[in-house]
Formats: sequence, structure tokens, C-alpha cells
Amino acid sequence: MNEKIFWQLIDAVKNEAGIHIESRPAVLQKHLSSLRPEEIQAFQQRYEALLLEANSWSLWGAAYLMNEGCSDDGFKYFRDWLISEGEKRFKEAVANPDSLASVARLDHFELELFGYAALKAYAAKGAGELERDFKVEYAVTAGHEWLESELPQLFPALAAKYTGK
Repeated sequence: MNEKIFWQLIDAVKNEAGIHIESRPAVLQKHLSSLRPEEIQAFQQRYEALLLEANSWSLWGAAYLMNEGCSDDGFKYFRDWLISEGEKRFKEAVANPDSLASVARLDHFELELFGYAALKAYAAKGAGELERDFKVEYAVTAGHEWLESELPQLFPALAAKYTGK
């Protein structure tokens, strides 16, 4: 699946879900269910590539501030949420995580189930188990690891919004 089609699908899901972010996984699964198994597999491959692209210490720092802490699993779920936000927000955040200060406050910035929509849609087709690239789970996080005390200097806009510093 090429990048343009991928992001058009994500935009359609986001628009259909509207303000109900938690419904995005079900809406994505519905949209994916209309595709052939090989198209769902191609979606998954593009999704995993984006998870790897967003696997940086700088984005983890942003997630840490926005979620008042962030485990390794939590960072994966943060990246699921970030992909669900669409191409523009995703690319802006990858280039400059502090840009996420423009996002409206939420209780949490995670969307774990979004990452499973392709698996469910593929299985519902009777196509068996979707192939996944498990290096996503074991990939080394890119960039320079930060200390919590450094986050306000690294991400001043996020720190001001979420910690008052």
C-alpha cells in the first residue's frame, strides 16, 4: 500500500470517528474489512514502518510529558495514537515533538487497539494470521536518551502545558 492511500484511509477513519477517538480502532477495522487480505497485509507493513519511524527518544520524551509518564508499552500505544491522528500531525511530531503542544488535552495519549485493527480485519476474512514484523517490538530507540529532568528544556511548550514548568 503506498503512503498516499495509507494516509487517505487514516484520514477517513479519523473523520468518521469524529471526536470519539476511542472508536477509531473499530472504524479502522471496518474500513480494512472491505479490503482484500493482501491489501490488509500491505497496510500492516506500512503501519509497522511508521511505528519504526516514530521510535525516537525525542517522541518518547513528548509522550512522557503528555501522559505524565510513559513505559515502553505505553510508548508503542502513544505511537498508535499518533498514527491515528493522520499524516500532518504524525510528520510534524516526528520532525518536532514539541509541536504536539498544539494538541488539545486528553486523559491519555494512547490508542493500543488501533494497532490491532489490521490483525482483526485479516482474521475476520478467514485469511489466517497476519504476518507481522516483530523487529518493531525489539527495535532500538533512535536518538539520545534523556533524563526526566531534561524534558522541560528539550520540550518547553509541552512542559509548559503539561507540567507548568
